[in-house]
Amino acid sequence: TFIHDTRNHTLIPTTGMRLTMGAYLAGGPLGMDTDYYGFESRVARHWTLWWRHVLSLRAWAAVVEEYGQSEDVYTPNRLYLGGAYTMRGFKYRRVGPRDERTHEPLGGKSAVMASAEYTIPVIKMLRFATFYDIGNVWLNAYEFQLDEYCSDAGIGLRIDFPLFPIRLDYAWPL
Repeated sequence: TFIHDTRNHTLIPTTGMRLTMGAYLAGGPLGMDTDYYGFESRVARHWTLWWRHVLSLRAWAAVVEEYGQSEDVYTPNRLYLGGAYTMRGFKYRRVGPRDERTHEPLGGKSAVMASAEYTIPVIKMLRFATFYDIGNVWLNAYEFQLDEYCSDAGIGLRIDFPLFPIRLDYAWPL
């Protein structure tokens, strides 16, 4: 993993950027039961605007694929979106391909997500937030069909306790 971090604060950044790019490998020369590899990249950029308002943009993309003796990537090792830390307007793991019969999430081998968030300070430790998330998960590796996506918009509160900030969000799928 390569990490480049210029943020001014780890938990509540108001300026700077964090870029993470990484790769992982399972099986093959490591002698495990399943053979798969993956690539992942994340970027988050924060700007302080007027009156201590903050605009934050973040993006994430990932791919996972089987190789060698494995015929597929097992369900727990697939990619998922939905929930409080990815696409806030959707239930946990509910963005992307689903089983036609049971409607359970299958996960995917390719995923992309982006988010924009605008925060406004209310009082010293309280901020109001608005946000927009967009992304999708595709069944096959390296299959990024950017005309197929899910999105949501929402509002939230940020309570900035010194060692554990709290986010309270409410979002609507669009």
